[in-house]
Amino acid sequence: MGGCLASPPHEATPSEHEGEPTSFSESRSPTYCVAFQSRQGNGKRPAYYLCRDARGRGGASGSSLRLNGEGVVSPFSRFYIEPSGEHTGLVHIRCCYDNKYWVAEPHQNRGGWAIVGAADEAEEDLSKPTCTLFRIMRVHPHSIRLLHVRLGKHACLPSSSDKDGTTRPEEDASLSLSTGDEDEAAIDSFTVHDLSEQFVLPRYLVLKGDNGMYLRACTVERHPYLQFSAGDVGDKAVLNTVHTNDDGTFRVRSCHVGKFWRRSPNWIWTDAGGDSEDGDDDTRFRAIRLSGAVFALQNIGNDYFCNRLTTEGKRRCLNAGTPTITAEARLQLEEPVVSRQICNVVFDLADPRIYSRSVVTMATASAVNGTTLNNTAKLTMEYTDTEKRTWGSTVKLKLGVVDATICTGVPVIVADGSVEISSEFSGSYSWGSPVDKETTQKVAYEVTVPPKTKVTVASTATRAFCDVPFSYTQRDTLVDGRQVTYEMDDGLYTGVNCYDFKYVTTEESI
Repeated sequence: MGGCLASPPHEATPSEHEGEPTSFSESRSPTYCVAFQSRQGNGKRPAYYLCRDARGRGGASGSSLRLNGEGVVSPFSRFYIEPSGEHTGLVHIRCCYDNKYWVAEPHQNRGGWAIVGAADEAEEDLSKPTCTLFRIMRVHPHSIRLLHVRLGKHACLPSSSDKDGTTRPEEDASLSLSTGDEDEAAIDSFTVHDLSEQFVLPRYLVLKGDNGMYLRACTVERHPYLQFSAGDVGDKAVLNTVHTNDDGTFRVRSCHVGKFWRRSPNWIWTDAGGDSEDGDDDTRFRAIRLSGAVFALQNIGNDYFCNRLTTEGKRRCLNAGTPTITAEARLQLEEPVVSRQICNVVFDLADPRIYSRSVVTMATASAVNGTTLNNTAKLTMEYTDTEKRTWGSTVKLKLGVVDATICTGVPVIVADGSVEISSEFSGSYSWGSPVDKETTQKVAYEVTVPPKTKVTVASTATRAFCDVPFSYTQRDTLVDGRQVTYEMDDGLYTGVNCYDFKYVTTEESI
């Protein structure tokens, strides 16, 4: 559940696994969300994550990939692995931040190739320079290498070793393809963490059990338990705050008690202090989404799931004691929010993703000239143009909140193929839900019709999708009346519209 994809069921020497593909690279299953971690960092932390660099340095035209991510809760440190639709065992890798694919591009300021998150669409053709196919090869029970299939080279980061033997990436080093001349200290292997079932929960949270009651902090036998016994979300003892760790696990703090949840021995008590930044394993949890807002919570200390349990004189209390997700372990998570405002939306228009282009016919009209002289005809064409817009988030979940009030611009693709902000959308909005806008247009077109000829005019346009990342401010009013403000960077807008309208004329003799 959310573990390391590269880990096999038994320990082995590196040679046993050299060159083996990983199981997910052979899969035709849905896309995986992953993070690539290296145990070789810059000395400040024990491990670093591969991270999309919005600065786009390193001499490549797209966004560079660097070993400077400090955790998996940022959209810059998350990637999607998509199995190839044509080549078994090969994959495409896509950036979570803007949905762009990894592709090889020549270094502009030095020889060799850089791997950048710059391709708008996946390319399956191995003969094309824009091919985005990789093979993920196991080289150790807990690590993999990334092979660019078309060029036959592994991805690596130039690095050096300190006197104490610590390997660190060179300053401004970005992910590149091996030239064969790298120092032995080059970083070319990673641990892959599967985040597909791990979700970053909202800051404020309440939980409802399978009995329809909210989980509240209470005292049982002089100890601080959690019990499914509150019928009102406004009960002051049901509110919790979620504190997410760099690895995606989290701790939960009872606002009523002022202490963190802790497993003891399997009962969950609210008695842990906040001395440790990450907390010991008994205070850490993982959320696994089952459907909608229904989740299972797994305690890291024993890998068991939390469920509602009545035993030993405790009634309906939270207990991390079931190895499987039972009915009592299915928890509904809610945000204790009565109103939400989304504002200060800032789109990253520097390099939007434009994809799935197609030419569509919007309308046609015809004129017939049965005479022996040229005629001029005025044609009227009417068509309906439908635009779709969706504002959502790529990392942070939003659970059970009433529609937000939003004020934002609307990115659209324009005639030259770039993306601009064309208008403003404001009002009530259900986060992550598509909004359709239909516009009916009438256009007049004048055409010369030769003698004994039927002329047909078609109004055509290019229809395409665009993905545009954005940052935003989120202001929430909680059930206790408090107002909290967050600055978020995980927004992703997806839109589809028509642009580059043209008229195509065809003639037919009569």
